[in-house]
Amino acid sequence: MTDYPRTVMDAFAASAAAAAEKAAIINKEILDFGQQRFEADAGTAEAMLAAESLSDMLALQRDFMMSTFESYAKETARLRELAMEMTDEMVGRLSKPIATKASAA
Repeated sequence: MTDYPRTVMDAFAASAAAAAEKAAIINKEILDFGQQRFEADAGTAEAMLAAESLSDMLALQRDFMMSTFESYAKETARLRELAMEMTDEMVGRLSKPIATKASAA
């Protein structure tokens, strides 16, 4: 019974470590996405500058808007997935000692 505070503190430390690890993964995901978007956006800008007609430029803009929307929707889903994984890991590391204490009471 006297080990409970230590067990909870260890669980909090493990939870924080899991959060930090997942936060690093999320950060890398965001940076990679930003780089991909920059490259795609620059490519579209170059293509628009090289367009031979207004209709070509409008088609490029339409395609750009559609692909950008799809790209952001996909990335949002990926970030949501990573955030849920982080939450699950954090809660999972805390729930066992708390559940053990509750069942002992």
